[in-house]
Amino acid sequence: MLHYLKASFYERWKMFVVVILILLLIGTGFIGSLAVTDRMNLQARTDLEANWRYHYDILVLPEEVKGNNVLGDGWVPPQSSIAGYGGITIEDLEIIRQIPGVKIAAPIAKVGYHQGDYLNVVAKDAEPGEFYEVNVQKMANDGINDYIIQDSHYITNYYSPEFEESLLYQKFNQERNLPEWYQIRIPPTELLRYPNELLVVAIDPEAEEQLFSFHDSTEEGLSVLKSVNNSGMMPEVSFLALNSQLYDYRESISIKRFETPDEVTEADLQNGVDAYLQSLPQTEIVSLELETLSPEWRNVNGVLHVSKDEITKELYSYGATLSSFYKYGQLSYEIITQEENSIPTVFAKQFNPPSIAEFSIDFPSYRQKYGEDHDSLVAANIVGFYDATKVQSNFNPVWKEGEPLDIYTPHHSVAIFDGAGEPLNPTQLKPLPLKYAYYTGAPDLLTSLSALRVYYKDDPPLSSIRVVVDGVEKRTEESQRIIEQVATDIMDKTGHHVEIMLGSVGEKIHVHLEGTGANEVGVVEEVWQRQGVSWSIEQRLDEANKWLFLYLFLIGFVFIYTVTTHSLLKRSAEFSILRSFGWSRKRILFLLCLEITLLATVSTSFMFFVNLYMNILSTQFFFVIWIAFFLIIGLGYWSGSYRALKHSPRYGLAGEVMSQKSRSLLPIRGLGSYVLHQMVRKPLRFGLLVGTIGLTLYVGVLYLAAQSSMEQFLFLSVLGEAINLHMAPYQKLFLIGGLILTILCVFFLLFLNVTDRKKELLIMRSIGWSLTRIQLFLCLEVALIGLIGSLLGVGGSVVTIVAFTTMSVPVSIALYASFVTVFLLLLFIIILTGTISLRGMVRDQHAA
Repeated sequence: MLHYLKASFYERWKMFVVVILILLLIGTGFIGSLAVTDRMNLQARTDLEANWRYHYDILVLPEEVKGNNVLGDGWVPPQSSIAGYGGITIEDLEIIRQIPGVKIAAPIAKVGYHQGDYLNVVAKDAEPGEFYEVNVQKMANDGINDYIIQDSHYITNYYSPEFEESLLYQKFNQERNLPEWYQIRIPPTELLRYPNELLVVAIDPEAEEQLFSFHDSTEEGLSVLKSVNNSGMMPEVSFLALNSQLYDYRESISIKRFETPDEVTEADLQNGVDAYLQSLPQTEIVSLELETLSPEWRNVNGVLHVSKDEITKELYSYGATLSSFYKYGQLSYEIITQEENSIPTVFAKQFNPPSIAEFSIDFPSYRQKYGEDHDSLVAANIVGFYDATKVQSNFNPVWKEGEPLDIYTPHHSVAIFDGAGEPLNPTQLKPLPLKYAYYTGAPDLLTSLSALRVYYKDDPPLSSIRVVVDGVEKRTEESQRIIEQVATDIMDKTGHHVEIMLGSVGEKIHVHLEGTGANEVGVVEEVWQRQGVSWSIEQRLDEANKWLFLYLFLIGFVFIYTVTTHSLLKRSAEFSILRSFGWSRKRILFLLCLEITLLATVSTSFMFFVNLYMNILSTQFFFVIWIAFFLIIGLGYWSGSYRALKHSPRYGLAGEVMSQKSRSLLPIRGLGSYVLHQMVRKPLRFGLLVGTIGLTLYVGVLYLAAQSSMEQFLFLSVLGEAINLHMAPYQKLFLIGGLILTILCVFFLLFLNVTDRKKELLIMRSIGWSLTRIQLFLCLEVALIGLIGSLLGVGGSVVTIVAFTTMSVPVSIALYASFVTVFLLLLFIIILTGTISLRGMVRDQHAA
């Protein structure tokens, strides 16, 4: 037996070397894939660890805010912390601060909206006794479209006693139904920076500075926000004012003097005073365009005396301010679509614009005004200014300046479609100065919690409480347990709703706005926080890695199995001869077991030395690899030899041939039927090809579907996009490696199939078949194999995905996989038949 084993290795050393090399290739590839997978997981977990914390860990909200969450529990829309006007009390705040594990509890209250001070513009060079035309235009841009806030013109006069004898003046007052005593004794004047709506938010300065750093935002710091001073005639409230809201807002004013003659007759005024004045020459005495809400002008309080060439400022100090105080509700949405692995789409509800000025404003309204306006008489003390873009997060380590930051740098709405449905270059939406607009920016005024009693008397409400929990710095299950316990305690003791922000990730949302035209905003993309996405991303990555491991494992298994099975198919006649000499089945099986053991041992040994360099696997793991190799090689040996060992030696000498009865069911009537006949004649060989292609496509489509599903899921969130970007090189490496392995496997199978049938092909040539006809025959054969394998593999994967997973199968993947498989098979068979020399053997017919 040992002599036969030695002779067998000597005779088939090339085949054994090929098997060992393939085993080594598969094993080394497996070690490399583990190394790359570990690197991928390390990179992904590093990203997840870095993005573990939000700016705070828990957001406590009143129940009424929870009820308006259009996407359901787990979603936190931007500026949810100031969505409502109360529902949480000061007592609730103190209870939360006493809960074990609570490190910081920072309250915030949306006070309401004020009409801020306007900027008065006076024509410096105006003279009494003249008539003037005033033109005013106020325009705001949201990044896509210009909105006209006001576009008006009117005619006025500057009273002089000489007007009492003026027919023009008398007719002017008559046409306007003005009483005789009405006299305009001031130069032409216009109000800029009106309307000037200001959002007022109250905070706890000490707790707020624990959450966020204001070091670069304001020189004064939040400590300047003192308690309300009630010692004077009216309460003095300190405010920290926003220096710039980043508005694109322009106001222009033009004042022209009519050059009126000394004498005016009734005939001159027969078409009306306005028509007559418009026919006269005009001299422009004021031409001014200002960005009145820019840092330069936003907080200027006073009068501008404007001439043609200069502006003189008459500044006032902030003092007693009698202003309207009112409320706008939160944004409301209606859901359009919300499906798995797709970006949710919602519709922002619109309301009729409120009446806030003497002129009408055709402006989209997304916030409904409710309640009555109140006059609030306070002594406003602007103690400093803050830059919202310079506020920094103390707890989110990966936050970068300019990114959304709670209420200070609000959500970035990016316009992606216009009102006509056409795609736009992604353009960030700019805030608009009217606070019932969709995107309004950061709070205009910050004040302390004590100011709440000025507006709400003895029952000051809080909009939300932002909580930081101690001991959850690292991304672990223990941190998750701690945060859930604190959240439960808050709900039990206060009855309020909580959102766990720890481990949340910003996910994309598409919001449909009012735009219907080509130059209007139709759809914007925003980022809303979603709970638990950090863990979901990890689960998806683990699931994708499992499919990747299965894909590479089965491809390697098929490769090894097909090589060993083909090698044993050639030896069926040899086993029959050994049995006719008296060898028993057990003796032959023992011999094969020795071969299998030797092949598995040599291959595993080579892998062991490779691992000494890469240092990926432990020594104990190689025993598992050896068992896997032994079983895979053993399965291939069994598939290739069981027919020769199961039946009589005579049957085994006939080779891999079906019975005559089975073949008679497929009579040969043409080239197509001959192809089918040949496949039935050698079912194991062709079945192995079909099974290999089917199994390869089955696992390949599952892997691609898993990768596609994971990429779609990652694309939903900003963090997921970053992780996917970091993983892209590794994914391409795996995809290319798996594709190369698959191509090599299929090519090797076809090579074995063609070379094993060289005698059959020579016979075809000897009876007159042309090389083209032989190629056509083989092309029909592999096309049929490819179609059957594609149908089984792709169809099976689709059924598996639909029935047992939540993934989706892109139609393009299924069609592409089937087409590429058939194309590669045809290409390979043409190449193989072209490389095997058949022409030189035609003359020597006995060689066939």
